Amino acid sequence: MGEKNCLSKVAMHITQGCLVVPIHGELYDEVVLQIQNDVLKKITETGIKGVIIDLSGVDVIDSFIGQAISDTARMASMLGATTLLTGFKPEVVVSLIDLGIELKDVQTAITLEEGFRQLQSIVAPDEMEEMAEETADSDNETFEDEEEPDEDSEVEQEEELQDER
Repeated sequence: MGEKNCLSKVAMHITQGCLVVPIHGELYDEVVLQIQNDVLKKITETGIKGVIIDLSGVDVIDSFIGQAISDTARMASMLGATTLLTGFKPEVVVSLIDLGIELKDVQTAITLEEGFRQLQSIVAPDEMEEMAEETADSDNETFEDEEEPDEDSEVEQEEELQDER
């Protein structure tokens, strides 16, 4: 029983505007339900818009655990956060499919880095909008200080070069 209790504390942290929930080791029903409660509590406390549940440390998943993770993502969505699952090992994917667990409306990514990229526009829309505006502004800028190339001077330069030869 002590082993289950020590696993129930997952070191969640906020990075790049996302709540990151790394899950490692064997999962027990009570642990997954505690993680679910902790994630939902953190979303309501912080107003975070992106949640990444990293399953790269999970080797085995059963139907209860798979359904609880799917439910957590849907619950987070109801609280205004997008949840993305990362780090699936092939054997975990096979288990989820064999168990008939559908991750409807849940985004996935192979790596944590890819997960951050996918959520970037959600967690930092203002930054993305500013970057788009800056790009548009720089594309539309006119450079009045720059002189347009004078075709006559180019021709004169070519003639001078030919004369020197």
